[in-house]
Formats: sequence, structure tokens, C-alpha cells
Amino acid sequence: MTKSILLGLLGLTTLTSAAPVSLNRRGSGKRGLAYNNGALTDYFGGSKVTWTYNWVSASNGASSGLEFVPMLHSTDAAFTGVWAADVKTAVKAGSTHVLSFNEPDQCGGGGTCITDPGAAASAHKQYMSPIADTYPSVKIGAPAVTNGVTSSTGSSMGLPYLKSFLTACDDCRIDFVAAHWYDSAENVSYFKQHLQDVHTQTGKPVWVTEFAPQGSDAQKQAFLQEVLPWMDGQDWIERYAYQWVAPGVLINDAGTGLSALGSVYQSA
Repeated sequence: MTKSILLGLLGLTTLTSAAPVSLNRRGSGKRGLAYNNGALTDYFGGSKVTWTYNWVSASNGASSGLEFVPMLHSTDAAFTGVWAADVKTAVKAGSTHVLSFNEPDQCGGGGTCITDPGAAASAHKQYMSPIADTYPSVKIGAPAVTNGVTSSTGSSMGLPYLKSFLTACDDCRIDFVAAHWYDSAENVSYFKQHLQDVHTQTGKPVWVTEFAPQGSDAQKQAFLQEVLPWMDGQDWIERYAYQWVAPGVLINDAGTGLSALGSVYQSA
């Protein structure tokens, strides 16, 4: 996750609101929207999208026709202080899942820099165990990790970090794991293999809560046209969200509708 996203984590935005579109698609579909400006989610009417998240625990204006999934972004008091109350609100509104920390294996670039998996496990227990006890039917995710391996300081990242976290949190209720992926649009085989490795090495269902290829617009569109049907066909991939609903990515530069890439994501 890039630093620009952090500017909107508490729901502040200066973007123009989207024109309302009727959305009523809560259900078992996998495709989701990662966003800061909730109004922009309204442009995905008539698509396969069923859920949203925004790296924090309050929906901040996303369409009520889509399931909002709260995330406890980090252990910062700005997030932990509202966590329990926001989850209560979200569950009352129909949320059935919650997400744990965002990229604790990375420092900078939106990562929450909890480089010790044991410390992340302790914090996860502190804030997620009460949710599991209070809402037994709500599914709880592991922290979302990068597709790195080792940081510049030598600490573990990605799948090695996640495996260490799960070992340290072996008495936690973890219903699914969350993975991020960034690489070349031409590296479809690596994308598929990485997610398969996350699943087989953890034994858990997988959510892909951030993914984005690098390349030309045509290459990115071709990437989505191949990997979206593939993810839809893997029963161990439960949900996924492209990075992200913003002008210049899934929204056009003017912020007035879907980009060409967004149209592919909407319908492929």
C-alpha cells in the first residue's frame, strides 16, 4: 500500500462525489473494492462486486448495498480507540468478516511496521480475541502481508512472516489469511504460484486484499482478464480486491466514472 492511501485512512477526501447507482449485491461473491473515497464505489453498479474495505474500521460513505469489512489498520491509538465500537456498528449493518493489521511486515509505503511476528501475534490477540468472543459468527483474518521475503534490515516479510505469525498465534482463531501482490503484469504465473503457496503453506483460505501489476494499460487489462476468472475458479481464494478505487486506477482521471481498467474489473 502506498503512502498516498494513508492520507485518507480516517475518511478525509477532497474528491468529487460519484453519482449514485443502485447497489444491492451483498452475497457470496469474491470481488471487492479497496477505497478511500466511499462515493466512488457507486460507479460499480451492475458488476460482480459484493464487498468493500478501506484500511480502517468505519465505512466512511461506501455503498450500503455492499458488505463493508472493517480493518484494524495498526496498533496506533487512532485505530484501536474506535475499533470495538466500529466493529459493533459494522456487524449490526451486516458485516460478516474483519481484517487484522495491514502489512506489519513492511515499514514505509503504508506498512504498519510490526516487524516482530510475535509482537504482531500479541497485538492481534489483544484486539481480535474480544471480537471472536463477542461475535462468534464473524470470520477473522490474519494480518495482510506483502509478497516480499526479507526486508533491507533482514527481518522476514511476506509468507515467511505470515508463517511465523501463525506459529506465535497458534491459539488464535484465524479463519483466513490475507496476502498482497505487486509485480510485473507479465508475471501471471508468479501471481498464481504465490497465492497457491500462501494457501498450501498456511492451510487457510486466502483473501487477496491488495494486488496490482506493473506495465502498460493494455498489459494491466490483459492481466485482469486472465487472473480474475482464475481467482473466481479457486475455491480456496475467498475474496480479492484490486489496488484500488481511485482516479487514475479503477476510476478515470476526472473522477467521473470507471477507467478502462475499472471497466475490466467490473465485468471480466
